Amino acid sequence: MVDSSSISGGMFTSSTMRIGGLASGMDIDGMVNKIMTAQSIPLDKMKQKLQYLEWQRDDYRSMNTLLNDLKTTNFNMKLQGTFLTKKTASTDDSKVTATASSSAGNTTYTLKNVKLATSAYNKSDGSIVSDNTFDPTKSIWSQQGKLANTTGLWSTGTVNNESMSVSSDGISFNLAHGGITSINSTIDVNTSGVNQSYTVFTDESSFNNSTDANKVLVNQETGQLTFNQTIKKGSNITVPNYNYNYINFNITTYDDNGNQINPDPDSPFNFDANTSLNTILSKISSSNVGVNAFYDSTTKQVSITRTSTGDMNPISGTDTDGTEIKFNGSSFLTQTLMLNETNENGGVDASFNVNGLQSTRHSNTFTLGNVTFNLKETIPDTNSDAVTITVNNDTDAVYDQIKSFVDKYNDTIKKINDKIGETKYRDYPPLTDAQKDQMKDSEITAWTDKAKSGTLSNDSLLSGVLNQMRIDLYSSVSSVSDSDHNQLATIGITTSPNYLDNGKLELDETKLKQALAENPDAVMQLFTNTGTEDDYASQGIAKRLDTSINDVFKQIQQKAGSVGSTNASFLMGQSFDDLNEQISAMTDRLTDIENRYYKQFSAMEQAIQNANQQSMSLTNLLGQ
Repeated sequence: MVDSSSISGGMFTSSTMRIGGLASGMDIDGMVNKIMTAQSIPLDKMKQKLQYLEWQRDDYRSMNTLLNDLKTTNFNMKLQGTFLTKKTASTDDSKVTATASSSAGNTTYTLKNVKLATSAYNKSDGSIVSDNTFDPTKSIWSQQGKLANTTGLWSTGTVNNESMSVSSDGISFNLAHGGITSINSTIDVNTSGVNQSYTVFTDESSFNNSTDANKVLVNQETGQLTFNQTIKKGSNITVPNYNYNYINFNITTYDDNGNQINPDPDSPFNFDANTSLNTILSKISSSNVGVNAFYDSTTKQVSITRTSTGDMNPISGTDTDGTEIKFNGSSFLTQTLMLNETNENGGVDASFNVNGLQSTRHSNTFTLGNVTFNLKETIPDTNSDAVTITVNNDTDAVYDQIKSFVDKYNDTIKKINDKIGETKYRDYPPLTDAQKDQMKDSEITAWTDKAKSGTLSNDSLLSGVLNQMRIDLYSSVSSVSDSDHNQLATIGITTSPNYLDNGKLELDETKLKQALAENPDAVMQLFTNTGTEDDYASQGIAKRLDTSINDVFKQIQQKAGSVGSTNASFLMGQSFDDLNEQISAMTDRLTDIENRYYKQFSAMEQAIQNANQQSMSLTNLLGQ
C-alpha cells in the first residue's frame, strides 16, 4: 500500500532541507503534497496489484490445503484393511473377549477348560525391621540401625585421589559417594598454583571446637564437604583417599522362551548408602529384569513379582529348580530383605481348550488365526460353560469409513466451488493507506471483504480438478469381480439431482450396507484396485482420485508455492519480485520529483526574499 509517511511535509524520504512559504506566504508543503498525490497514482496501482496477488496466492494455498486433507482421507480408501474390518462377539465378556485383525476369517471359536496364567512372586520371610520407626523414604545409611539384619548389607569401595574443579565460589561440595567409613586426615585445595591442606573432621562438634585455621567437615552419610572458608572459583579440591559403603546385588529372570534376561546397566544393581529403600525398589521395578518390587509398611515386608505371567523358567538343562526370580546369593536381598528363593510361588501358564484343541500360553492374552483372545476368568471343562467367540465382517465400521470419505469429499468440493463461484468486484481494488486514513474500521473491513472476493473466480485449475474428480467417481471400474458393483451408484452413492449442489454425493445407507453384506470384496475392489497406469478403467476410485489430486496439487504449488517457499521457486513469486523492484524504482523516482519541486519552490522563495530586501532598501533610501 502507499506509504504516506512524510518529512517536513513531504511524502517521500529525502535529505533536502525544505523551506516553507515564509517569503511568499504560500502553503508550499500542501501544494507539493497535492502534486505528489497525483504523481503517486502509478505507485498506488503497483502496490494494489501486489496486494491482490498476495491474496490470490494465499487463496491458492488454502485450496491446496483442502485438497491435501482430502488426499489424506482418500489414502484410507486405498487400503484393503479399511474394508476388511472385523468385529467379534463373545457370549460372556466377563470371561473371554477378543479382537480380530482385518486378515482374520469369519468363523467361530469355542473355549472351555480355561485356567488363567499367573505371575511368579516372592516376599520377605518376616519383618525386615527391628524398629517400627523405620522410614523407607530415608537413606539406608540413616536407617541401618533399625533393620533386623544388616549382615552383608554393605559392599565396600575405595576411592584414591578424587579431584573436583570448583565452578563457583562456595564452601560446600560433594564427593562422588556417600556412606563414608574412613577418609584421609587432610584434603588439599589448590588455588592459583598455591596448595593448602585442610584438616578433616567427621564430627560437627569437633569441627566447631577446633582452632585449626583450615578445616573441613565431612558428612559421612551424604559425602558433603563443608569448608570453614570460601573456596574460590577455579580451585581444585583433591581427596587423597576414602572408603565408602554401597549396596550391590543382582537379580536374574527369564524371557518367554526360558532364556536368562541379559542385565542392563542397572543390573547388577549398585546404590550409594544414602539411597532410600523405596528408591532402590523403584529402580528394580523400572529395570529390564521384569519385576515389580515394593515395601509394605504394615507387614514390614518386601514383595517382588514378575511383571509377566506364566512359567518363565521351566526346568531344563543345568537349571534344576525352575525358580523364576533368582537373587544370586545377594546378602542384601536374601538377608537384609529376607527374600528366600525357595519361598517363590512360581508362575503358571494359561491353559485352554479352543475348538477341541488343548493348548497353553504364558499370557492370558494370545493370538490365534489373527484373532487376539483375552482370558479373564477360569472356565470349567463342560460344554454348557463354554464361551463362544464369533468373528464377522464389521459392516458398520466400513460404512462409517465410506461415509467419512463422502462427507470429506462433499465438504471439499463445496469450499472449492464456493471459491471459484465468488463474485469479483472490480470496482473494489485494495485500499491505499491514504484511503484507509479517511475511513472507519467497519468501512475498511466491508471494502476489503469485497476487494478479496473473486481472486479465484472461474479458476481453470480448480474447475479442472472438480471436473476430473467427478469423472473419477462416476466412471465404472472394469477390474471389479462383480459387475453389479462396478460403480458408486450400484452401492448406493449417487450425485445430488440439484445442479446447484455442484456434484455433491448422496449416500443411501440401506443400499450401501446391503452391498457390504452381500459382496464386501467387490466394494473393496471398487475403491482399492490399483489397475494399470495405462488402463484408467481398471483403476479403483481411490487410485484415480489420488492421481487427480496429486496432479492439480503440484500445478497449484508450482504457481503459488507453499508456506516458506522462496519467491524464485514459484511463478507468482517471480511476479512479486518484479513488482517489488518496480515499486522500489518508482519510489526512488518520486523522491527525486518531490525533491525537485521543493528545490524549485525554495528558489522561488529565495528570489522573493531577495526582492523584498531590495524593495526595503530602496524605500529606506527614498525616505532619507
